[in-house]
Amino acid sequence: MKNSTKYLVTICVAITFVILVLSIQDSWQHTGQVLMGEISNAFFVPGILILCFGALLWASNGGAFDMLTYAIMKLFDSLKKDVTKVKYRTFYDYQEAQKDKKLSFAHYLIVGAGFIVIALIFYILYAQY
Repeated sequence: MKNSTKYLVTICVAITFVILVLSIQDSWQHTGQVLMGEISNAFFVPGILILCFGALLWASNGGAFDMLTYAIMKLFDSLKKDVTKVKYRTFYDYQEAQKDKKLSFAHYLIVGAGFIVIALIFYILYAQY
């Protein structure tokens, strides 16, 4: 997927979350300080969720979950009838196969951080009211 498309899709999902949070809080009825606080909340929720998802992908790309994934694969391999037909014989084989399967995560970190910055701006406006 092209880089700009990743950003666009992530922003659209985040804006959908913002609208959902604003609707749940019934923010369309409020004005002034209350509205600023609710807008801050609405931008913070998707911002932190997307930022944390990007951080999990970053950790996964670094190999933080490789041993757990390999252990679960070996557990399911041990339940097969033909134990000799396994995909990866050793953890080293699994790691070598995973080197080329890295997922991009920068767009999640950037969009999540951007939404948190927007939330902080609205929080400052809320606090100054």
